Amino acid sequence: VSGGADSVCLLYIFTILSKKYNYNIKALHVHHGIRQDEADRDEAFVKNLCDTLNVEYFCERIDVPKIAKEIKKSEEETARILRYECFDKVAKETGADKIALAHNANDVVETFLFNLARGTNIRGLMGIPKMRDRYIRPLLNVERREIEEFLRENNLQHVEDSTNKTNAYTRNKIRNIVLPSITENINERAAEHINNTVSDLNNLYEL
Repeated sequence: VSGGADSVCLLYIFTILSKKYNYNIKALHVHHGIRQDEADRDEAFVKNLCDTLNVEYFCERIDVPKIAKEIKKSEEETARILRYECFDKVAKETGADKIALAHNANDVVETFLFNLARGTNIRGLMGIPKMRDRYIRPLLNVERREIEEFLRENNLQHVEDSTNKTNAYTRNKIRNIVLPSITENINERAAEHINNTVSDLNNLYEL
């Protein structure tokens, strides 16, 4: 749970469903050692949210800028690698059966465009898997606008990562420049159509 709209939505939904289906939830927040005071704010927000929802809370702190230099990778890629290491570590320590991530339909589109531009094969164009090992992504068919609407309807607060508005990272360029341009100038349902194509590619690959 980063504290952003997607993860807050997922946590809230799982909290509701856990009462019906009787399973245990534990929430993990990863502090990346970036954004200083803002990152501390995010950590405090998630802890308070978990206390409010009566969800057991864990926090892992990592120094992404330092490790990125050591392994000679971008901070974006390093953060992703270390984040998954944290997920697996805490899941093992707590005996978790599943690790739920809050990727949504927009993330699928961004991944498709990123891989398409970078160069890939069919497997690379299949987007983000709904399930892989212990990982599940329940919001993968839900668009970001629907998530934001859900939060408004339920009066749920979340925090904004200021780096999402900058175009220093490749994914942000796709999110803030490429996809909006395609939607505005080519087809307003572009995200929906790309998701349908990704679904078709998944079916083709399985066949």
